This record gives sequence, C-alpha cells and structure tokens, in this order.
Amino acid sequence: MTNFRRILRYQIEDGTRDILGKEIAERVSKSSLDSDIDDTILAGIGAHALRRYLPGEVLHGIDLFTDSGSHALVVANLPRQENLPATPVHGFGDERELAVTNALHLGLIRLMRTTPFAVDFENDGRLIRNVVPNPAAAGLTSSWGADSEFFWHSDNPHQPFGIPGSDPRPFIPQYLTFMAMRNEERVPTELTAVEDVVIRLDQETVDRLTAPEFEVRAPASNDGERTQPLRNTSVLSFDAGGGYRVRYDRGSTTGLTANAVEALDRWCEVLQTIPAEELVLESGVFMAFDNYRVLHRRRKFVPGPASAARWLRRCYVA
Repeated sequence: MTNFRRILRYQIEDGTRDILGKEIAERVSKSSLDSDIDDTILAGIGAHALRRYLPGEVLHGIDLFTDSGSHALVVANLPRQENLPATPVHGFGDERELAVTNALHLGLIRLMRTTPFAVDFENDGRLIRNVVPNPAAAGLTSSWGADSEFFWHSDNPHQPFGIPGSDPRPFIPQYLTFMAMRNEERVPTELTAVEDVVIRLDQETVDRLTAPEFEVRAPASNDGERTQPLRNTSVLSFDAGGGYRVRYDRGSTTGLTANAVEALDRWCEVLQTIPAEELVLESGVFMAFDNYRVLHRRRKFVPGPASAARWLRRCYVA
C-alpha cells in the first residue's frame, strides 16, 4: 500500500557546518542572550549566517517547506555547540549557555517564514522545551518521560485549529521544530502521515471520526488548571484545501457516543500497525513537522547517565 508521508532531507557539508558555527559563535559571544527575552535577536543572528553560508538549494527548500505539501523537514550536520552543558534532566537550564544552538534553531524558524511561540499552560510558559528523561515524569506519558511509551499523538489537541494571521497561542501549534543536542541512546522519533492512517480505515469509520462526537482533554504535560477540554469535536477534519488534519492523544481523547467509541477503537487498532518513519535525531539535526497532518510517537527507553542523557530542544511555531 502506498505511503503518503513526504520528508524533505538535507545534509550540510562539513566545511559549511564549521564556518557557519564559527560565525554564529563569534556573533553571540558579544552578549548574554536568553531565548525567552532575546529571541528576535537570536533569530536575526542565526538567519543572517544561515543565508550567508547554506547552499541555495537548502535555503530554497527551507523557505518553501510550509507551502510544499511535505509532512516534515530534516536538516542534518548543523554546527554542534562547543562546551555543551549537562543535559537538564529536571527540565530547565541556563538558556544563556545555549546561545549558539538557539541562534541556529530560531534562525531556521525564521527561514521557514514562521513565528515561534510559547503557551502559558505548558513548560512554565518558556519558549523552548527541553525534551529530556526527567525523573519527575517517571510513569507519565510525557515528552519528559522515558519509561512509558508516548503513543501516536498530535501536540495540544485540546485546542482549536488555527486561523491564519491570528495570534497562534489559543490554537493547536501547526508546526513543531526540534534541535537535537544528544541522543547516544539512539531513540527514534517516529512520524506517520494522517493520510496513511485514513487510507487504511473503512469509510464508515472515517465518517464517524469526522463527526463532532469526541472530547479531547489536555495532555498530562499541560497545567490542568489552565486548560479546558474541547467537547463535541472531531478527531479528523478538513483544511481549506480539502485535506485531512488530525487532533489526537490516546490518553486524553474519548468518544461521547457509542459510534464514536467504536470508531476510536478501530483508529487505535490501525495505529498499532501503521507504517512509520523512524528518525534518530543525532546531535546537529534540525527537524520540523506539520502537527496538523502528522502523528508522532516515542517508544519507552532506558536513558543514559543523567549528564549525557537524550536531549532534544522543541519549539512551537505557526
């Protein structure tokens, strides 16, 4: 059966990587820059250097990604920050120590012609989340977890889909972006396209999943006191072009009618065997994907020593 997922992939040459890293390091060394305060400055530094040194083909692909119909974008072999601090397994660290990484991350977001944002009900309202095996999240299905599988889901499905040109914070983030810092455990981030799920369902189930007969609560990683469940919504809906988009988290999505419960059971059955792209995000890899059209998951794993444990940096963008 055809796989619908489309991933744009680019590999930066070593020489380009080195000169890019040197320039960014020199520019951020003159100030103390924090991603939550100086995000515009960091984005400007990163975007300037990236435009100067990345090949035209790569710049063109990044620029057109959100209009390309692709599900994900991967840019590998970007500069690794020197003197990288220990993995902040308790969730947060000193953002000023990560100025090179943040300039790259936010610069790439600017090249995508997207806007980074944070939400006040997650991650203490900070712009960039450290995806780490936090001991405080033991037993929880969370991006801070490790010992529980994080089943197929979209991020923040309890929010409405966005309205173009509006404040993105009240809505499901359309894109998720990641910078990989460490992944010695070689834990894959798995992606699947919503189209690959739908094509494996019978039409009656698809129709039931598009009916407003579901409730979606906030995921466990969110501050429950700041969120409300979305009732009488659907798992599947259509975008302006008639394509499918999805809201789903197994732990927080329930059916409100017998038909909805049955459709959700069938949906979960198909997800157990769905074809997936397994992306082992190694240090120096940037990834973005369409959270409206992609489900992602992370299987349980055994973290390495805390100071060198798996560490990704995530930022919502719209």
